[in-house]
Amino acid sequence: MTRSARTAAVGFLVASAIASAAWSQDADALIDRGVELRANGQDEVALQVFRQAWDARRSPRALVQIALAEQALGRWVDAEAHLAEALTDARDPWLRRHLRTLRSALGEIRQHVGSLELQGNVPGAEVLMDGRVVCTLPATLRVPTGAVTFTVRASGYESVTRTVSVEGRAPRREVVALEREAPVALAAVAALPTAPSGPRRDDPTASGAAGLRPGASGVSTRRAVGYGLIGVGAAALVVSGVFFGLNANLGSETADAIPSSADPYGAWARFQADENSGRERTGAQVCELAQQRTGVDAAQVRDLCSSTSTSATVALAAGIAGVALAATGLVLVLTERPATTRAARWGAAPWLARGAGGVTVGAVW
Repeated sequence: MTRSARTAAVGFLVASAIASAAWSQDADALIDRGVELRANGQDEVALQVFRQAWDARRSPRALVQIALAEQALGRWVDAEAHLAEALTDARDPWLRRHLRTLRSALGEIRQHVGSLELQGNVPGAEVLMDGRVVCTLPATLRVPTGAVTFTVRASGYESVTRTVSVEGRAPRREVVALEREAPVALAAVAALPTAPSGPRRDDPTASGAAGLRPGASGVSTRRAVGYGLIGVGAAALVVSGVFFGLNANLGSETADAIPSSADPYGAWARFQADENSGRERTGAQVCELAQQRTGVDAAQVRDLCSSTSTSATVALAAGIAGVALAATGLVLVLTERPATTRAARWGAAPWLARGAGGVTVGAVW
């Protein structure tokens, strides 16, 4: 090696040493600044300063300070991962001096962390926590102890969301069975309120094969149809009564259209005797007797008898239909079952911060 080459190499080593010393001083200064912030209770700001120190110089001391700040903020999983990684460097002098204290801190952190083992029938399905993908099945996750909510999803399958309780003493194992999504066409038909395909297994409002879903007003379609039938049946009974009245009036007009007779014999004589005694007859009976009477206006009697027959038929048909419709509507209303009340779901999630803790309780109705 020539003298100039040796000079250049020595210069490079000296420059590298100077730069390394400067970076080390900058990192140490940032760590000292972060410690001061933590002493003043500003753990979140201190965490950002410690991360800057780690970026300046990836030393075990910077990683330890990151972990301790995360512990103070209750970020147990991150604190465990960072402190465990820092303790793997047994050559660092600062680490060796504080090894016992740091191992005690790691033990305290692990009291707040547990394992969640997830398995399922769809390998590769995504697992989401707090709205982000954290792994795919199968997997073992380190999670905070307490209530943990996760969602498993896969293309072509219905997503599953669960809330489980995790403890630090033993792993929590969950097996998630995903079900395939229903075809789009069948799902669209099932969604139509006027043509339900049947109660779904997870439909809390299902009331059996004969039940209908309640509408937005709280009245089920079944009951609404029943009320409608009762109304139509009542209207039909009113129409029947009107035509029965017309039939009686036409019978009277038919009798008036028949002239008096001196013939004391036959059907007409019996009719006159009944009239004299005040006996009432239907329009059909009057028409039958009038047709046997000689000397009457046959065309007038025939028209009146035709009208009488029509009104009697309409009255009878309307009456039968009204009774049937009203009875059917009443059955629908009386046999309607109340919708099943949706069960409330409760959940609790712990929160922990420096020197304090608590539990957040929520409910879904």
